[in-house]
Amino acid sequence: MAGRMQAMKHPVTRTALAALALIGSLGNAHAEAKDQNALRALAVGGTLASWAYGLWEGAPFTDCRGAQWQLRGNVAHDHELNLASVGAAYGDCHMLDAGSWSLSNQTNFSVGRWTTRGDVAGASSAWDVAVVPLVHWQHPAFASHKWEVEFGIGPAWLSEVNIGDRQKGSNFQFSDHLGLNLVDGGGQWRVGLQWRHISNADIKKPNNGVNFTGLVFAWTL
Repeated sequence: MAGRMQAMKHPVTRTALAALALIGSLGNAHAEAKDQNALRALAVGGTLASWAYGLWEGAPFTDCRGAQWQLRGNVAHDHELNLASVGAAYGDCHMLDAGSWSLSNQTNFSVGRWTTRGDVAGASSAWDVAVVPLVHWQHPAFASHKWEVEFGIGPAWLSEVNIGDRQKGSNFQFSDHLGLNLVDGGGQWRVGLQWRHISNADIKKPNNGVNFTGLVFAWTL
């Protein structure tokens, strides 16, 4: 019990619990904008902090011995749009251990199909292509399985500038990722909740962001 309570005090554990609470609050169509902003800050901050910590500790970013390719899929939605994506991810490349946590990285290449619901002003469908370096914080869960907190930021290209009732400003976008996964002990599969924010960081306005909440699943080839 003492060990479990100590694990609950770990900053990565607290981050995971906070992310789970925030993602869970987005289950209805009228999620508060402050929750979305908090999730975006968590996704961006967690990504940058993880890479910075690895750099500070002298972690080998390319220690990919034994790394494999995974097929990866995602189904998600927001109040107006549906998303279905498929891709391939290479990793996990071990970076460091921090107590009972381990940090690794994986690069995800994906193609996604966006579709709208209802009457819209812009295009009713679009495609996106994204390359997102992901960082994974893993902690023992039960049996040989592991809990995983996933962060990521990467470039994306959207086929339509205006999709649904969103004016995206440019085809070039940034894709911010935040996930909570369960991972097989042997690394054969992972499944979890994912939140994804897509916008162009105000490179060109209007810049209406999209926030997808859904499920992610991956299987090692």
